[in-house]
Amino acid sequence: MYSYEDRIKAVKLYIKYDLSAADTIRELGYPGRKMLVRWYKEYQETGGLHTKFNKQSAYTLNQMKVAVNYYLEHGRNISRTVRAVGYPTREALLGWIDELAPDERKSRIRSGSVVQYSQEQKKVAVIKSSLIIPI
Repeated sequence: MYSYEDRIKAVKLYIKYDLSAADTIRELGYPGRKMLVRWYKEYQETGGLHTKFNKQSAYTLNQMKVAVNYYLEHGRNISRTVRAVGYPTREALLGWIDELAPDERKSRIRSGSVVQYSQEQKKVAVIKSSLIIPI
């Protein structure tokens, strides 16, 4: 997403360059041609650009609750839940769980190797491996 200032700068430069999208994009490095034209049309119609983004979810609150409940009741497995309910993405489901059931998400346990070696043991192993002569 571009800030209001970035978008208005692009539109004004687009107007200055006689509606040349290629020159505007070449100078600024953003946006795409279609987006620039869309911003320009909005600017022409309203005299400015919108300041707030109102993105609505593709899923209803009920659909979100069904997915989160399935997750909580069936072993708290993200992949299994996404396959079972048929929606959403893993990232979206993680967000819904954090929003609708805070602190209920299963935390991933990350651990190192099972065997822990001391620095001295590691040093001895490296020295021994360098003494072995391949045949």
